[in-house]
Amino acid sequence: MGIVQFQNAIHLPGDIWMNIDMEWNSRGNKDNMKLGSSSYLNAKLYKAFWKNRFSVSLEANDIFNKSYRNVTFYNKDVTLRQNMTSDTRALLLTLQYNFNTSRNRYKGKGAGNEEINRF
Repeated sequence: MGIVQFQNAIHLPGDIWMNIDMEWNSRGNKDNMKLGSSSYLNAKLYKAFWKNRFSVSLEANDIFNKSYRNVTFYNKDVTLRQNMTSDTRALLLTLQYNFNTSRNRYKGKGAGNEEINRF
């Protein structure tokens, strides 16, 4: 069985990121199973605003609806065929707001320093 994967992130004008993920699995045999081929293609656009405080992403999963995989199980006198036909395509819009995005952290003076210096 063969697997081909491709993952890439492209920085577009306007500080927009586009991610493309693709996978293809060949048909083949494994243990007592015969697996059919499957594939998927996902794409995502991401844009951040206001110093990464707010972001928007638009994602399309399994664009060509090919991620199903047919399986045949062999077990002595019984053969079981499973045809997966569920629709895995999805279109997602995500709006995200981050609170407290500042990089400043409280550094304090360390309450234990006085005790350590005493030793």
